[in-house]
Amino acid sequence: MRLAHPQLLWLLLVVPIAVLLYGIAFARRRRALKRLGNPELIARMSATASVPRKVARAALLCAALGLLALALARPQAGGRARLEKQRGLDLVVALDFSKSMLAKDIYPSRLERAKRELERLMDRLAGDRVGLVAFAGETLTYPPTTDYDAVKLFWRDLSPADMPVGGTAIGRALTSATEMLSRLRAQGGETRDQIVLLLTDGEDTESQPLDAAEQAAKLGIKVFAVGIGSRSGELVPEVGEGGAAAGYLKDRDGKYVTSRLDEDVLSKVAAKTGGGYLRVDAQHFGVEAIEAALAGLKRTESETRLVKQYDEIFGILLAPALLLLLVDICLGERRRGAKPKSLPGVVAMVALLPLLGAWNPLERNNRAVEEGNASLKSGKPEEALAAYDKAVAELPGDAGAHFNRGNALFALSRFEEASAEFLRATQAAAPGLRASAFYNLGNSYFKNDKYDDAIAAYRHALTLDPAHSRAKWNLELALQKKREEEKKKEEQKQDQDKQNQDDKQQDEKKDQDKKQDEKQDQDEKKQDQDDKQDQQQQDRKQQPQEQPQPQEDKAPDLREMDAVLDNLEQSPKDLEKMRARLRAVRRAPPAKDW
Repeated sequence: MRLAHPQLLWLLLVVPIAVLLYGIAFARRRRALKRLGNPELIARMSATASVPRKVARAALLCAALGLLALALARPQAGGRARLEKQRGLDLVVALDFSKSMLAKDIYPSRLERAKRELERLMDRLAGDRVGLVAFAGETLTYPPTTDYDAVKLFWRDLSPADMPVGGTAIGRALTSATEMLSRLRAQGGETRDQIVLLLTDGEDTESQPLDAAEQAAKLGIKVFAVGIGSRSGELVPEVGEGGAAAGYLKDRDGKYVTSRLDEDVLSKVAAKTGGGYLRVDAQHFGVEAIEAALAGLKRTESETRLVKQYDEIFGILLAPALLLLLVDICLGERRRGAKPKSLPGVVAMVALLPLLGAWNPLERNNRAVEEGNASLKSGKPEEALAAYDKAVAELPGDAGAHFNRGNALFALSRFEEASAEFLRATQAAAPGLRASAFYNLGNSYFKNDKYDDAIAAYRHALTLDPAHSRAKWNLELALQKKREEEKKKEEQKQDQDKQNQDDKQQDEKKDQDKKQDEKQDQDEKKQDQDDKQDQQQQDRKQQPQEQPQPQEDKAPDLREMDAVLDNLEQSPKDLEKMRARLRAVRRAPPAKDW
């Protein structure tokens, strides 16, 4: 059961207020009677009045007011599916997630302001299919859907640090958006307008936005560009660990980087496709202008789908409230001969009459969901998944359908897909369903060894349902697994450090042995040279003295040979340096990452 208007429960305060007013009225009447005169005479005059009947009537009216307050909160239960057609267009939001979007010239930052304004825009949409292209140097996409909460959830925690490549590739963003809309057109819906809403703060750094805009124009896709930022340039913040500010970004030359809005390119992109260009400043974001531009575009009816409609059960409360008021009206305040009258009861009954026609009998649930539940219960997850696919197609915005589909995927060990379905189910309005969705989401993460995510999901489930014993148990298991994983990593690190230390010691030992061998070789060589010199001296002493002849000067040749040998020894190092220089020359300079 759920309440459609839980904010109206404050009307229950009317009950204690009515009790207090009746108590004050009875006390004042008693004091007034005492001031009239002789008590015996007054008692005879008021002998026909019945105090218990007055108290009973007051109790009946207070009870009726309490039931009426609960009925106004509109309790609902069960649900049914009804056919509904909605008119809309296809919209892809291309949102810039480059580092320059962290600039704070627009409070609280360009990116956060853009997210908030886009959420405000999406709250006003109805029936439009919305997709997302998050871009910097590369793109991340979310397929078009009418589940606006899922789109908001996708970009809510996304930041420039999550983008694989820095920069501002507007051309790639437009290409991704065009491909997304082309796939939608191939599935049907070619009669509706298709729009790309481009929000960026900087000039394109490494793509061809005009070429991409020309391709979009050929397909009839309009681009509405929204420029965010300063024309003169704004410093790009540098974000350190934990999201803390760490000064401003500098280029290779040590100069501060500034992001400048290239309105000329954005205007040309919008003009090529027949769209429009808007510029955002700190005071006005232009959501109203965007909404006005979208309002004049062509919308068509989407395919018929089933929408969940809850059954109203407040009539169960109105019936006893009406009965109590009838009794209150019929019950007189005197013992005999008095006409019943109750002005408050008549007023409350008249207020109830318009609500009596809102009675809706309970109807059965969606048939596809029932078939899926039966198949899953009988151990046939493949058939259950097929049935839940139908249910999700019929009820795309129903959190329960996504929850059931996640259960089928989990039973098939497709944990990544199950995680996505459970994540959508966490947007349910009912706290019980949200707690179960977070619990199953934790189980999916646990199966994929994502223990940090599993711990967070289990804690969310316990926040919604502190008595969830299985969530407590699995949370302890996840914490234990995380500790074991950290311990294993620590042991592996210690083993690696020990191995590195052993390798280092072995290398040092090898170096020492090599030095000792070299020293020994030098000693032996020196000893051989000394022995040879001694032998030559002895030979000269034994030979007769001859006329000394000039000896050839071999020292330059020896020096040249030594130089050649040294060059040969050092050539691999020189060759590696030369290769490194060649690689540095051949490598293209990195693109701007802001």
